[in-house]
Amino acid sequence: MNTRAQKILFAGLVLAALLAVAWDLVPLPDAQDRVSRLATDGLGFSSREMPLSDTEKSIYGAAQVVKRVYHVNRQNFVVVIIDGARNRHAIHDPAYCFRGAGWTISNSRPLALPGGTGKVMTLQKGGETREATLWFSDGRVRYYQVARCWWQTALRRLTFGASGPDPVLVLVQPLSNERPDWDNLPTQLPTLFDF
Repeated sequence: MNTRAQKILFAGLVLAALLAVAWDLVPLPDAQDRVSRLATDGLGFSSREMPLSDTEKSIYGAAQVVKRVYHVNRQNFVVVIIDGARNRHAIHDPAYCFRGAGWTISNSRPLALPGGTGKVMTLQKGGETREATLWFSDGRVRYYQVARCWWQTALRRLTFGASGPDPVLVLVQPLSNERPDWDNLPTQLPTLFDF
């Protein structure tokens, strides 16, 4: 290797090291301001906070997590919102958690949402069947692809936050075995689409 190539290689290594240090030292804004705007009650709905279990606390760590039961008409929904800006491992594919809890995903389908698409999953365990829906949101766009969330988060880290706001994971499940009308969720619980 000639001297010029060595200098270019050395400069590239120094630049990579400086960027790695900068990415670790420069804190990026989280979604706390957005998540705090999530209404606890409004026209046709009310809510109460739910404490995180010890297992959830260990999984989420420093991530900001909101867990509430929303009462809408005659249905109760458990809503979990995870801002993983302070713990990237907290944002993962919820299918792993469902499978880890003994559920199998027997079906999934896209769900049209304001600003994008979520996913409705049909879960089964023993003779029990439940549904849950999820999406990722950066406040403007909603999508359900985990890889897209990881890509958006990586791009955000590479650009020191200039590429856009931090995505959060929104997970909604009915408290009972009732099958909700997911297509009306934006109308029934509009606060989930305001942040």
